[in-house]
Parts: sequence; C-alpha cells; structure tokens
Amino acid sequence: MTAVRVRELSVRVGSTLLLDGVSLDIEAGTWCTIVGPNGAGKTTLVESVAGLRRPHAGSISIGGQPLASLSERQRARAVSLVPQHPEVPAGMSVLDYVSLGRTAHHGLFRSASASDRAVVDSVLKRLALDPFAERDVLTLSGGERQRMVLGRALAQSTMVMVLDEPITGLDLRHQMELLELLRTEVNECGLTVVATLHDLTLAGQFADRLVLLDRGRVVLDASAAEVVRAPELGECYGMKLRVVDIDGADVVVPVRS
Repeated sequence: MTAVRVRELSVRVGSTLLLDGVSLDIEAGTWCTIVGPNGAGKTTLVESVAGLRRPHAGSISIGGQPLASLSERQRARAVSLVPQHPEVPAGMSVLDYVSLGRTAHHGLFRSASASDRAVVDSVLKRLALDPFAERDVLTLSGGERQRMVLGRALAQSTMVMVLDEPITGLDLRHQMELLELLRTEVNECGLTVVATLHDLTLAGQFADRLVLLDRGRVVLDASAAEVVRAPELGECYGMKLRVVDIDGADVVVPVRS
C-alpha cells in the first residue's frame, strides 16, 4: 500500500522555484529520508507533505486521499509533523504537551476521553517519558525535549510522520536514541516516516530508502545502500566522498581535496 504519493510537485516562492516536478511513492510502514545539499528543497518537500506549503503545481496524496481536499483536522489525523525548531511553551507539563497530539481526535472544545488518555499514557511509556510527565517542559534536557516533541506527534496516531532534521542540536547518544525509537515505531507499529537528515551515515543506516534532491529535483531514489555508494551523491555535494564498511554499516567520509 502506498502511504504517500507525490506527483509532479512544484513549489514556487516569488520567482524562485524550490521544487521542480518531484514525484515519489512511499510505501506504508517504511522509512524514507530526503538528503541533499543546502538549498536542495528538502525542507520544502517535507513541509509540503505535511500540508504546510501549497504547491504551485502537482499533487500529494496521503493514504489515497488528496491532501488538498482534507480539512485541517482531517490532515492532522493523517500526517503528523516533528519540525526542526518546535515551539515549546513555558508553564506546560510534559503530559499536557504530549496530550496536544490528541486534539485532532477530540477537538479543541471537548475534553480528552479515556481512550485519548490511554494513547498518551502508552506514548509516554514507549518513549520513557512517564517519569517526566508532571515536569515543566522547559526543565527538560535537549534529548528529553526532542523525545517529548516526538511523543506529541506519535499521540496523533497518524499513519505518516514527517520529521525535518529531528536530531539537530542533539549529542551523538541522543541522536542514536531518537533514531532507534523511530525505527522501532516503523518496525513494530507500521509507521511511515518521511524525514530529512544532514548526516549521510545515519541516514543510510536507519532509512529503508533515500531520495537525493538537488536544486529542487530528484537525482536518485533508491535503497539507502545504493544511494550512499552512488557517484551522484558526491557530485551533488560538490566534493569527494568515500564509503567505508565498518561492521557491516556504510560510513560516509568526506575527503579533503
């Protein structure tokens, strides 16, 4: 089953074409990461899939439903977003923040149901956030806060989750922990992940598939192993890259010219 279908998508801001005829099919229960140099259109693409940008041309469907035909509430039930720089309001508990993910299901003016509370409790436990449930969000470390933002998105119970550079600002251990949590959600819960990552090694290790963008166009769309070893990768970044196999994992190493 195709979870996300993008057809001939073009996005323009003024006279600048950010995406130019992008087409993708992302299968349900898989992880697709968008890679490419700065300005390639990665954030524009994932924001478009999340419904935050209106395309100049082309279409996007989530689970067979045209994104443009969905109301804001319907869209929030279909696709969730973990932004690169999430707003975290002061004075709110972790429990209340994660519970915001259920708003798409019970609405703004109705109280959460027992089933809503059960979903939130389950998410807190899965992400090991239950000990922090009553903590003010601003007292969390960077890794804990990013897990909390992921928890809010998981509480939406969508089939598709979009993440824009979710490990920005995290140390190595917290990067790996967050990506492992996502991989578990894909493997065990059938979540479909569409993400952007700058780190090519981590992108290759965690994603099922990589899409290489450059100047708003798809250059490569293949398995992670194929893309990290393709000559086009270094060409798009304008540098020489070497791929080293370490214990069965591909590590992408930039080489000084």
